[in-house]
Amino acid sequence: MNQTVRLHRDDHSRRDTGEPVRAAAPDSAEAVLAHGHTWLRFPRALEAEFAAETLEPRRKLLTFCAVLGCLGVVLGSGNVNEATPEIAAFVWRLVWIWMGFAFLALVSIWLCPVKLRRGWHAEGLTALLGTAMALLVAWMGSASQADTAITHSAMAAIPVMYACIAARLRFYWSLSSALITFVYYILTVKGHTPSQAQIAQGLTHLIAMSYAFGLLANYAFEHRERRNWLLRRVEAQQRETLLQTSAQLHQLSTLDPLTGLPNRRQFDLNLQQAIDQATWTQKPLALLTVDVDYFKRFNDSHGHPAGDTCLIDISRTLATQALIHGGTAARLGGEEFAIILPGLDPALARQAGERVCQAVAAARMPHRDSPVAAHVTISVGMAVWQADVRDTPASLQERADRALYQAKASGRNQLCVAPVATALTEPSPIHVASPPLPERWVNSMSEEEDQAEEDEALCQQTLESQFLKLRFPEPLESAYIAHHAQARRKQLAITALVGLLIFNVSAIANRSMFGDISDSAMDYLVWLSACVLFLHTFAWFAHRPLWRETLYSLSTAIVALVSTWVFSKSQLTSTLSYSICLMLIPMFSGVAARQPFWFTCVPSLITSAAVALLLKPNGHTQEIVYGDNLFMIVNNMVYTLILAYTLDHGARKAWLLARIDRLQQGALLAASQRLKALSVVDPLTGICNRRQFEDDLDRIWHECLEDRRPLGMLIIDVDHFKLYNDRLGHLAGDECLKLVATLMSKTAQADKGLAARLGGEEFGVLLPGGSLSDSLQLAERIRLTISQACIAHDYAPPRHVTVSIGVASLIPQEGMDRISLFATADKALYEAKRTGRNKVLGPKGADVAHRSSARSPVDQA
Repeated sequence: MNQTVRLHRDDHSRRDTGEPVRAAAPDSAEAVLAHGHTWLRFPRALEAEFAAETLEPRRKLLTFCAVLGCLGVVLGSGNVNEATPEIAAFVWRLVWIWMGFAFLALVSIWLCPVKLRRGWHAEGLTALLGTAMALLVAWMGSASQADTAITHSAMAAIPVMYACIAARLRFYWSLSSALITFVYYILTVKGHTPSQAQIAQGLTHLIAMSYAFGLLANYAFEHRERRNWLLRRVEAQQRETLLQTSAQLHQLSTLDPLTGLPNRRQFDLNLQQAIDQATWTQKPLALLTVDVDYFKRFNDSHGHPAGDTCLIDISRTLATQALIHGGTAARLGGEEFAIILPGLDPALARQAGERVCQAVAAARMPHRDSPVAAHVTISVGMAVWQADVRDTPASLQERADRALYQAKASGRNQLCVAPVATALTEPSPIHVASPPLPERWVNSMSEEEDQAEEDEALCQQTLESQFLKLRFPEPLESAYIAHHAQARRKQLAITALVGLLIFNVSAIANRSMFGDISDSAMDYLVWLSACVLFLHTFAWFAHRPLWRETLYSLSTAIVALVSTWVFSKSQLTSTLSYSICLMLIPMFSGVAARQPFWFTCVPSLITSAAVALLLKPNGHTQEIVYGDNLFMIVNNMVYTLILAYTLDHGARKAWLLARIDRLQQGALLAASQRLKALSVVDPLTGICNRRQFEDDLDRIWHECLEDRRPLGMLIIDVDHFKLYNDRLGHLAGDECLKLVATLMSKTAQADKGLAARLGGEEFGVLLPGGSLSDSLQLAERIRLTISQACIAHDYAPPRHVTVSIGVASLIPQEGMDRISLFATADKALYEAKRTGRNKVLGPKGADVAHRSSARSPVDQA
């Protein structure tokens, strides 16, 4: 395993800190959502949570449906005396026994102790009661000799349909109930006469299709319920991840990784807020700038780990003292800190600064190379904000920096106070255009992210509103329709063809049931099929999705209306019995075609109205059959509208949840990218930081190892930068580093080099495929570019900013550690600084050929 060396205390080696994405566990909600749940079963842990969360809502729903079911049994049994006259008394006794068991089941479900409640209790009892009633109705059709008993047996479809659609039993309970009832029906209900056998055969087909539609709807209900539960669970998990990522993003963007104090970015914000508050309240404000005395000697003598520990201890002391005096501490970089003290007048602020010095000295951290004391000490500069001269953050920092320099020039380990400003004195550092960290990565979001956030808020608001009218706000409604447009176009075309095929096959197979009008019925069937095909051909080419839905709904209503009119021409009882199949036409529209609720209403209402107005019974027997059929068709219309509403509402809810999930995924990715950027980009200079430098080195090392290519490395240090920073102030030092980074990065990029800030005034460049000669030439170009920029530096011999560069290059080999590459370049850098600075050196003193002739006039001055 490769080791990554941390070369600077500000950059801890953390790989892919900003990546929250992880592989989902096989039994997690994300994995189940991705792979599907066709069998309506989750892994054990998820299934237990799903059952626990849905237990109470399901118990209340099933209790309510059981009460309505008992009422429906009473209404449906109203014509038992006429439909099955010879067994009516016994049937009523069975009905009341069933009602008694239903009452006991309701009481047991409702009064069951919470600890003993299980999901299968209410499900099983509801399925048992529904199956028992369906079996009772089927038994009536086989036990009675009357013709009306056969037609009345079609009501065996109602309990199962009620369980599937209204009560929405779990699919496996509904499937068991349907199979038991259907098997019993085909085995017992055969009829006692040829005409009864004919009717029984037709009703068997009808019940089979009814059960098929009911089970299909029931499966869709449960599948969508489970999917929505998974989506809500994933949404909650992603929201938690977003909060964690946001907190981590805030920490990376505002806190120093080593000390945990606010970093330079947060310090600037805090200082501006403190000045704004002081301006508003007219209360005093002081700023302390702190520098650890002779810390470079401490670091060189004790090593980087001890230096890290020293800075951490000092930061704790500063944070404690700042808290005691009502202020905040921050680390500006390296061994430089600052403390903002709001509400303290100059005298109290001075006392606070002196106590800070004393607290650090009292810690007695050994420092054997300090000429000031045998322990670590600090120097402090203090400046007081003044409202009367319109003091700015920059001018306040400049005055505090000057006071800090005075403290260091006066022997260190002391506090110096900046003189009172008599006029606005703005600092004048060198202003340059550097490649900053993109603002959208840190403080703000892009327009796309803003739009996504607004979209998610609208989705959440719509989800909370329950959208009972099945209508979204306009932007979402248009997006919802557009999202499903192509899929709906294909689905409507396919279901139209399949539905027309089933309708024709069923009519031809059962034409004997309307024998007196069979020939004319077949003619109407041909014309009706042609009309439907024409409408759906036109719908296929319609541009607007709502037109396609309208044409499908209209064609379904036409089929129901024309079929009812054709049946009304027959005088046979068997035709009237067969007319019960009309209830399947609107159900097909709602279940198979999944038409939206408002479009399903049209064929459902037209079918019920057509049956009520067009079918005219002849005689007492047909009146009984007509009453049963009308009851079942109206009852089925209610079920159809319930399932259409539920499916439409569920589809919209699933779309909203999926849209929220997608938007949150995008937000999570964007946050991760910003988090990653903060972890690999230096916020001051805008180029890569030490962490990214290590990642690039690791990647390029392996690429060069595979390709047997050389890899060049440059280690660059700004000459006499400490003097520059001390004399001109930190603001000017920051601007200087920005310009150096910009010039270096552009020059390196021209040769496909990768530049990074390693920390402080130290930079690095990786040159993939760069031989020693190539690397030395690139280093010389960088040195010349920075030297020729003529950045004034009056406290260094050349009178302008220069750099020293150490160069190394090698071809990676198996077993070779990349630390050796850095060590060689670092050693060359040390030699370049030791022998006069402002030069480029390679291993063992290798220099650029003919370098003297390449020197610029500025270098020769």
